[in-house]
Amino acid sequence: MRTRKRPQGITLIELCFGLAIVALLVGMAAPGFRSGLRAAAVRSVTFELLAGLQQSRADAILQARPADLCPSDAAGNCLPSHTPSSYWHASVQTDIRQTGAGQSPPVLHALPAGVVVRASRSPLRFWPDAQGASTGTLTICDTQGIAAPRAIVLNLSGRPRLADATAGNCR
Repeated sequence: MRTRKRPQGITLIELCFGLAIVALLVGMAAPGFRSGLRAAAVRSVTFELLAGLQQSRADAILQARPADLCPSDAAGNCLPSHTPSSYWHASVQTDIRQTGAGQSPPVLHALPAGVVVRASRSPLRFWPDAQGASTGTLTICDTQGIAAPRAIVLNLSGRPRLADATAGNCR
């Protein structure tokens, strides 16, 4: 008597069912990945601006000159308060008598696509005596509204702290 060999491998129907299950799982996970990426972008910008504020304060103290940080346009011009911006820059004021210019050339920092920053005051200024000349809040917003907004609050002593912001701060 002859024994029949079992076929090895999988059938086309089994393959289709397996792919359908994988596609279903990927479709359910994709929105979570998207919100995670947006939240990471907002968090990244928050820490970048926090470092920029601390560096501006340190530059003002070390160079004994006022330093500014402000949201700006693509050309590096400071924008008025509460204007959404995809760029920011920091600069140290120079001695007008020596250079003829009022500030050192700013280094422009671009934010990730879909993330903007708003300032309650613009520019935020640091005095050389380790005091912040202006209190203010930088609000970091996701333009798509997926990630929660964050805020950096600058107190009178020039020290920044992180805070939660509401979606209303982004309008």
